[in-house]
Amino acid sequence: MRSIERGAKRESLDALIFSIAQAYGFTAPPLSLTRKDIADTPDHVDKDLGLITSISQKIGPVTQTTQAWATAKRGGGTAIVFAAVSPKISTAQAFVVKAALATAESAGFSDPLVKISSVGDAESRKRYVRELGNFFKKNIKEIPEDIAVLSVKNPDEAIKKIKENEEITLNSIPRTIDYLSESSRKIMLETIDLFEKLEITYELDPNLASTPDVNHELVFAIVGKNKKGEEVQVATGGRLEKPPKRNQKKEKNAPEFIGMNVFVPDQVTIRKNEIAPTPACFVVHVGEAAKIKAFTLLDALWRAHISLGQALLDDTIQDQMEKVTESKAKYMAIIGQREALDNTVIVKNMTTQLQETVPLEKLVSRMGRVKV
Repeated sequence: MRSIERGAKRESLDALIFSIAQAYGFTAPPLSLTRKDIADTPDHVDKDLGLITSISQKIGPVTQTTQAWATAKRGGGTAIVFAAVSPKISTAQAFVVKAALATAESAGFSDPLVKISSVGDAESRKRYVRELGNFFKKNIKEIPEDIAVLSVKNPDEAIKKIKENEEITLNSIPRTIDYLSESSRKIMLETIDLFEKLEITYELDPNLASTPDVNHELVFAIVGKNKKGEEVQVATGGRLEKPPKRNQKKEKNAPEFIGMNVFVPDQVTIRKNEIAPTPACFVVHVGEAAKIKAFTLLDALWRAHISLGQALLDDTIQDQMEKVTESKAKYMAIIGQREALDNTVIVKNMTTQLQETVPLEKLVSRMGRVKV
């Protein structure tokens, strides 16, 4: 990703993060997560995942794509959490990951990289647990007694301790990514294909940490370099299922959602009553190829400090046009199948109704002259 220059308009980190959220569809006011919100999270769920699952409690049951974001004060900084509940989770996860990447970069982390792994579905889980049993039987003599005992009750925790113990040298430790069902393998490959189309820099990492009854299918993390040049993990998340509350059984058909938790080493305070500016440009797409092209515009527009609107999670042109009207945008940028092939965009003045076709790369400079 290109570097972000906050000095161009003396934009604060708070304002930058707000503009990122708006650009990627997180248009509702940010929620505030407190210790009370994650108090019912089971002990085995770490705090980072706990913050993400807390958003799912606040979103509640939904019948359509719903995006939400939140902030939570943490020692030495702020957690920025993006989440989406959607039947079209493949596309929705791109919004969550892109928003997390942009936030990490805005917070001063360079060369952000998305790491991907997968724990698969229920069938994948059965395959992996069965292999864990074979692994422990085969290596029982090389494993410390306390870990051997633990492996009977909690094989996942036992594997975690083996990996953490540098004195234990065992080959062929089972990895969840090697035991995926055909369905889970397809989901992972589709996600990789989407990341490549959207030019998201990624790397497969089968050793990413996960929580069995929370992580579902994909696991994500973002690493980046801090100001000292050290590589650090900036964000965690993935596709998740809402965990049961403390001392309660897991719900049947628990809703699945996508979430990312980004740690920002600054105290960020985003006003809940902040009002998004009237969009200078509202991006509209027609077709899947156009959606990908439109997605790449979002980065360029918000980086140029251009207020924008979009409804890329809506497939029908009617639904998108309704949101264009509601937004009172000055211009509409339309990308159809032909424009996607030609790398052009139709720019329509919503006041005069006049329109023209311009090269895609010139849209940013064209919108930069619009007064809102």
